[in-house]
Amino acid sequence: MDFGSTLKMVLIPVVAIICGLGLPALIVYLVLRAQQHRLTLLHETVQKLADRGLPVPQELLDPPRRAMQGSPQFRAITLLGVAAGLALMFYLLDMVPLMGIGALLACIGIAQLIALRLEPQRPADPHPPTRP
Repeated sequence: MDFGSTLKMVLIPVVAIICGLGLPALIVYLVLRAQQHRLTLLHETVQKLADRGLPVPQELLDPPRRAMQGSPQFRAITLLGVAAGLALMFYLLDMVPLMGIGALLACIGIAQLIALRLEPQRPADPHPPTRP
């Protein structure tokens, strides 16, 4: 074995590990940085309004929540469908050990349905979420 092939055998896994760990870390960093920037802008806006003696709108401090698509039952049943689809896909691709991923999602969906059944009914939200 020459030096070049040995170097490749070492560098390829090292680069793969760095890329595999670096990209998710970069994404997390960028998301946190964007959230921090948004909070900084909000703080500056509130400070400017306070300096001018203007009232701070409640919507600025407590923005309306975005509406989630579908009811909790709809999301749980959709999760069960995704679980069944994944399990079937892994079975048909002869990747039976990976069917556990589908089973895990199915267990989460079933647990959500059970929790919805056991949970007492909540009163309607006086400030319903708005759609963007």
